[in-house]
Amino acid sequence: MKMLVLLVLLACAASAQSIIVQVGGRPVGNPRAALNLNPGAGVLEACTDDGATANRITCTPSFNSSIISTHDTVHTNENFCTSTNGTTQYTCHLPYKALTSYQTGMTFVLDTDAPCTASCSLNIDSVGAVSIKRSDGKTDPGPALAAGEPQWVFYDGNVFRLMGNGGGGGAPAPVTAYARAAPGDARDSIARRFIASMETMTYAKSVMLETTAGDLHKTTTSNGVGNATINAATPGLPGQHMWIIIANDQLSAKTVTFGSNFKSAGPLTGSPGKTATLQFISDGIVWYEVARTTNL
Repeated sequence: MKMLVLLVLLACAASAQSIIVQVGGRPVGNPRAALNLNPGAGVLEACTDDGATANRITCTPSFNSSIISTHDTVHTNENFCTSTNGTTQYTCHLPYKALTSYQTGMTFVLDTDAPCTASCSLNIDSVGAVSIKRSDGKTDPGPALAAGEPQWVFYDGNVFRLMGNGGGGGAPAPVTAYARAAPGDARDSIARRFIASMETMTYAKSVMLETTAGDLHKTTTSNGVGNATINAATPGLPGQHMWIIIANDQLSAKTVTFGSNFKSAGPLTGSPGKTATLQFISDGIVWYEVARTTNL
């Protein structure tokens, strides 16, 4: 009997030392006598024995700041990339942690000391030189990337694309605009140059003018079509301006009327080989004709 009681006490003592580990409410492995905490990639573990009185061991996790950046580090300058080599083969090093590879969608603030007059490239942390293009991913930056004017760029998996004033198509001069600082004028802007987009409309009996395609719309009449009506797709936004260029073909005069969403001064009758221009302004309800010039 004494031997049986001793065996029971030994079994209870052994079972009291078993630890059951659960992750998300699910047990991991079998009950064991010890729990081992291993540091992971960038995660550190520090444990201390609180003594016999407390009868516990306290473990405190932390992270390796050379691998995992802090919130303040990210918001300070982690993505700032400045090239000072004086060429358009820009090179730079990230200030927080060296880049090991380019990943699609990466964004950087690029500051250079040399203007990109034609083609240029960027090499970050010696990962490799990659071409810089405008936002279309095809056109060279040209004058859109100026020295000392930082711009956001992102990697699309093939090239770095400008995200600022480097719009695609052609090589327009950079636009300089800023808000007035004077009270009451905070929403006014001064620009060196602003170039509106032009929509080329296919001439037909009924022409649909897409008001969101730009501020300038042009069509050339066709003798095979004859007279036509131009309709605006929308009444526009209050204060929005719009210009229409109508070039009459060489064969005969065509009459163009203005239909949906227009309030015009009446039909426009052209002259063979001549061009007319019309200006409209919107109150958000309809496009009002402001002026027209014929026989240009």
